[in-house]
Amino acid sequence: MRAVFACLFLVLLSACSVGPDADTLRTDVNERLEQALHSRVVELASLTRRGSQSDTKAPAGEQRRIIYFDAELKLTQDLNFGAWNAPGIAGLISALGAAPKGIDGITSGGNKAGDIIRAHGTALYRHDGQAWVAVMPAGYQPPVAPEYVRAPTGAGAMLAGLRKVVEAIPRDISPVQQAAIEEELAVAQASIRARLARVSNGYAIAAGAEHGQYLRLARAVFNERNSRAVPLITRGGEENLQLLRAGKVSLALAQGDAALDAYEGAGTFSGRGPYGDLRAIASLYPEPMHVLVRADGSLTSIRGLRGKRVAIGEVGSASRTTALRVLGAHGLGLDDINAQELSIGAALLWLQQGKTDAVFQVIGTPADSIRDSLRDMSLRLLPLSGDAITKLTHGKTGYFPHTISKGTYFNQNEDVQTLATAALLLTNETLSDAEVESITGRVFQQGSDYSARGSAQGAQISVATSRIGVLVPMHAAAARKLDSLAASMP
Repeated sequence: MRAVFACLFLVLLSACSVGPDADTLRTDVNERLEQALHSRVVELASLTRRGSQSDTKAPAGEQRRIIYFDAELKLTQDLNFGAWNAPGIAGLISALGAAPKGIDGITSGGNKAGDIIRAHGTALYRHDGQAWVAVMPAGYQPPVAPEYVRAPTGAGAMLAGLRKVVEAIPRDISPVQQAAIEEELAVAQASIRARLARVSNGYAIAAGAEHGQYLRLARAVFNERNSRAVPLITRGGEENLQLLRAGKVSLALAQGDAALDAYEGAGTFSGRGPYGDLRAIASLYPEPMHVLVRADGSLTSIRGLRGKRVAIGEVGSASRTTALRVLGAHGLGLDDINAQELSIGAALLWLQQGKTDAVFQVIGTPADSIRDSLRDMSLRLLPLSGDAITKLTHGKTGYFPHTISKGTYFNQNEDVQTLATAALLLTNETLSDAEVESITGRVFQQGSDYSARGSAQGAQISVATSRIGVLVPMHAAAARKLDSLAASMP
């Protein structure tokens, strides 16, 4: 028996040593950190290798391993990881291959020299026959298992019937059909949860798609024991604004350009007229326009997309509206491209399979879906032309110039000039001033570490940027609270 245990110990020991050693890992992580943050503003105080596993997504005939490690980073100078137009949380997450909850110690408003950041990181390596070569930070996959709630007998029977309907759907349906099914299920869930929230006198907040950035942020900010807010799964910003206007929710997250359209009754909201009661609580983080193509292709400009297959986003999504405006500013209309209306996940899959040529998406950095796609293909970000940026950011548009800093994504070696809109937290005149003031204070709690709670974009929330991109009226109570918070800061 003792011999058996000895053999097992040796097997486990050898399994842990598969892949690069700790010294190689440390060197590679240091190089990625320097590339992502553009200088040695952090030093790798410690790194401990925690084992590895085979990469099940490795190309045929290629041996790859995912390496897990714990790291402590010490800041050598003051650094605001939440800065909007500079390397920060996005570069850190991409360099370490970490999930947002895998990084602890980032402080809202900025960190100081000497602060320690702790991270659970990953790295992907392939064996070239002689040595282990770094491929990229391995990243992470958000959990996909659905959550089920124990329901009464009647509701349980209805859920069982619905499950049978869904399971009877052929497995080979198109991505568009699959997305339609998921959307209808999400709408039903949102409606139920909104009604339950109102019955309990809570605040239903229209967030976004499951595993999306809006939902993750809402959960990071509001999912605490003493919070009365209930984040809801929805299709995204434009639907969130419709739910808010219909009185089904008290709070909503949406793009700044979509909020402006709703307030003015323009764009996709022109059929309902102006939403005069819409109010902004604050601007939270920037959502830049990403235009993605394969790195091994010949496309280098947006004007070069004429006649190409372009994934512009789903019908009803605020990102799709922005994509059409960006194309228009480059002299391209729907008649000039082969438009494909796909979700970001389906669009990136089609790009990998050669079924589309370019993907447009407004999304905060770092975008998990884009990071995950880098495991399977090399991508390049196309810059917007200077003339288009000027045209779209001039005047009252809801857009502002933005730079996706080099190092935001693996092997992104240059800054990419684009535009962004702000992710806004919105309400209307139905909440009392005291309620709005309390909500504003919760969002901007000094020292909050939203990245450790699961939202990388939450690290960019700051009183200093709380009005950027806000073109709808601020709620008076929110404005007073933000002024008070700004005055109390050192």
